Amino acid sequence: MSAAPTLAPTLAQALAEALAGRGVRRIFGVPGGGSSLDVIDAAGARGIDFVLTQGETAAAIMAAVTAELSGTPGVVLTGIGPGIASAVNGVAYAALERAPLLLLADCAEDAPDRHALHQRFDQGALMAPLVKASRKLAAADGPAAVEALLELALEPPRGAVHADLSARQAATPVAALAPPRPAARPQAAPTAAELAAARALLATSERPVIVAGLEAREADACEAARGLLDALDCPALTTYKAKGVIADADPRLIGHMTGGAAEADCLERADLILFFGLDPVELIPHRWRYAAPVLELSIRPGPALPVAPAATLIGPLAGSAAGLMGLERRPGWPAAETAALRAAMRARLQLTGSRGRTTQEVVETAAAAAPNRRVTVDSGAHMLSAMGLWQAQAPFDVLKSNGLSTMGFALPAAIAAALEAPERPVIAFTGDAGLMMCLGELATAARLGCRIVVIALNDAALSLIDIKQQAQGRPPRGVRYPAVDLAAAARALGCRAWPVPLEAPLEPVLAEALAADGPALLDVAVDPAGYGAQLAALRG
Repeated sequence: MSAAPTLAPTLAQALAEALAGRGVRRIFGVPGGGSSLDVIDAAGARGIDFVLTQGETAAAIMAAVTAELSGTPGVVLTGIGPGIASAVNGVAYAALERAPLLLLADCAEDAPDRHALHQRFDQGALMAPLVKASRKLAAADGPAAVEALLELALEPPRGAVHADLSARQAATPVAALAPPRPAARPQAAPTAAELAAARALLATSERPVIVAGLEAREADACEAARGLLDALDCPALTTYKAKGVIADADPRLIGHMTGGAAEADCLERADLILFFGLDPVELIPHRWRYAAPVLELSIRPGPALPVAPAATLIGPLAGSAAGLMGLERRPGWPAAETAALRAAMRARLQLTGSRGRTTQEVVETAAAAAPNRRVTVDSGAHMLSAMGLWQAQAPFDVLKSNGLSTMGFALPAAIAAALEAPERPVIAFTGDAGLMMCLGELATAARLGCRIVVIALNDAALSLIDIKQQAQGRPPRGVRYPAVDLAAAARALGCRAWPVPLEAPLEPVLAEALAADGPALLDVAVDPAGYGAQLAALRG
């Protein structure tokens, strides 16, 4: 008896095979009625979970954060039209935070009927400013196209790619699977002349400062950054995204480099500023004010830095750092001076003038109670205390949107982190406004049993914008609103939750929340009075 013929896989099955081959373990999204269902089935057959979210923006953020933590491409699945349109902000996160992401969207069949306009627009054009490439997949070349898109998403600078897939094409057998992936191309290394120029700069420097950026988060790059710091024994700064590359407990770490005023105390005293994996997207737009030459180490030629480097090394950061070792130098940073700079940075973080509980007190209380938890931080006035005061020991201990700086980040990011590393519970610091932008995802966290404690700093205002409005002498319009009972909303969505009024102690309910098996929320009233002075001290 002859064997039954082997059926060719469908395009949806080939897609799932490609994702599994890249190590993808889950897809996030809200399905449509077309190709989404084929993809969900095919992915499930390959052991890839589908995580249903309440909205597409949060799904894309979850997928991108998963990519950052795992190093594998994140995948977000949306329906046609309104589905993909709703994912835009999450895709923007992947684009500006350099996270590899595949956006897979339902699309209409190619139809000759010019009246077939329902839910139709050019989805590729919508995503064009945010993605590295966009393709409409077809069975004839779909497997190869998927592999090419995934490879492009992972290529530095990492980012988002987009694929449209119709129901008909998803169910069509493919002519052939994608060819085997070629071996990874070796990254270019600095030339001997480039290395000599960099070494000459460093050899004559007595007071260098290292500024570590997001490219330094990879394990070998992080190790190299710490080794270089030991060799130079100089002050260091990290961007928000690179928090933990140099452990916050290291006495040579001054604090964060944002492009504001706080780091000026250190950088104005430097005679060389060494950018270690810094991406220009990480800095707020301010005029560059420092006279010291810049030595740039980067894994790729990239967008223009705010200052032209005196020397540049392009290639793997660990290799470039190794090429700078063994120089005879005269140390020029007394330990006492570095300690004074570190203390001055800490002083700028202090919230003063408040009449009740401050965000600073909340962050310090949480850090004392659960110092080893991973933390996600939303954008808003509270982020200054959360980022400055929480102690990170390694990259990705603290997650924040920096290049995009979007609100509505902390909760979706916490869900992604809890799913990626369920053995490590997460604390999400968010403002009331940021939480309300993604409030429905508390139901997602409850359904999935995520071990998350959401600490919502509730001051009934868009405080960061409120500060700027006050500074410009404008009347308070459009930035304040009645207080919302976030604890009641969280309980309605399946979470344990406690309100913490301004005069109530935080510690007892925080202990209950930290002990919860699933998601918990603390609706913590805070006094915003000190935010303005803190922002001025840090940003200028």
